[in-house]
Amino acid sequence: MPKTALLERRVHKPKSREEARTTQADRLRLAMAQLVGKNGYGATSIAQVIERAGVSRKTFYAFFADKQACFLEAYAHLTGLLIDALIAIGARAARDGRTEAQLAAYLEALSRDPLVARAFIVEVLSAGPEALAAREAVNRRFADLVFDHTSSDALVRKAIIGGVNDVVAGAILSGATDFAPLLPKLTRFVSCRWR
Repeated sequence: MPKTALLERRVHKPKSREEARTTQADRLRLAMAQLVGKNGYGATSIAQVIERAGVSRKTFYAFFADKQACFLEAYAHLTGLLIDALIAIGARAARDGRTEAQLAAYLEALSRDPLVARAFIVEVLSAGPEALAAREAVNRRFADLVFDHTSSDALVRKAIIGGVNDVVAGAILSGATDFAPLLPKLTRFVSCRWR
């Protein structure tokens, strides 16, 4: 998967005021995701986020109403970038190699920033009802847009996503930071003839 802005750790110096606003929002979203991955949702504070992002408290509140709003936007934004990238990879891949290409890109993106992976696969479960609803929506999008070729049944596609994420969550909880070794077995699982 070519490097994208998906889980980049550094943001280049902005060239305009509008670009500066965008990079501030990007830094805040990424800082929130990484800190939640490191500390857990409950133990992450706005003060930690603004320090890591290198912005002022006023800037934080110009973008987000509170910690949960920042986390939810980070989750929506970064998972949206990932879904878009996986759709593009699936469109370019040979039909019989689509599943493996998309899974490889997914695991590579998660390995690029294991803290973000932990935030969005494990810690999202403890971030309250709105985060659980956002997770449900993201899983539905993954099922319908990324793994649409695996089954004609939306519930089966959603179960496939749940299975993949459960395996990744287990690896995260065991301390793994490189998820590429999961690729062969996950490819076999997803490639089964689902109805």
